[in-house]
Amino acid sequence: MSELSSLYCKVKITKSQLEKFLNSPLEEPELNKNWLDYWESRKMYSKSVLTQELLRTYNDDINKEVIDGWIDYPEAMAFSDYDETTEEWNWGMMFFSENFVEMIPMFAFIISMEKYVTESTENKAIVFPFFWGDNAVHAFIEFKDGKAVLCPKAQTLKDIDPEFLEKTKDFLNKKWDQLSKEMDLDNLD
Repeated sequence: MSELSSLYCKVKITKSQLEKFLNSPLEEPELNKNWLDYWESRKMYSKSVLTQELLRTYNDDINKEVIDGWIDYPEAMAFSDYDETTEEWNWGMMFFSENFVEMIPMFAFIISMEKYVTESTENKAIVFPFFWGDNAVHAFIEFKDGKAVLCPKAQTLKDIDPEFLEKTKDFLNKKWDQLSKEMDLDNLD
């Protein structure tokens, strides 16, 4: 059995743009070359062909409901931290998924942020097995030139910018310390 990977996303975004994004309806992803190249680059069991039907969003009405849904699911240990001073939004979850098909709606959600974020080399998202010592990267998304791009060549942690990876691990370690102290272990089923 595979273990759940962690998701971490950091973007520069003004407070007004973040509110606009969160209150916007979910966008249907478009099956394009980037999605197909990414999908082809992944190694998975019983891999199916990526079709428009498989490429889907969550069933929520607006983007805020996606974030709220993950935060309300205690087993995910999700977080959403906005810093008004730096205009940075750090969000994700300690325990996300191990299944690529289940990850698709989140990737579509992240990609849909592209028109709201402020251009920055720091705008990135990663899905990887933070807790399990595995070197695999399930997804790496970069925001460049107004577009969010799934990076097919990001296969292992060696393919990720070391500075971003170090900052990611530092952030997730601090978030783990915080969330694990707040966790009510008696109420987890």
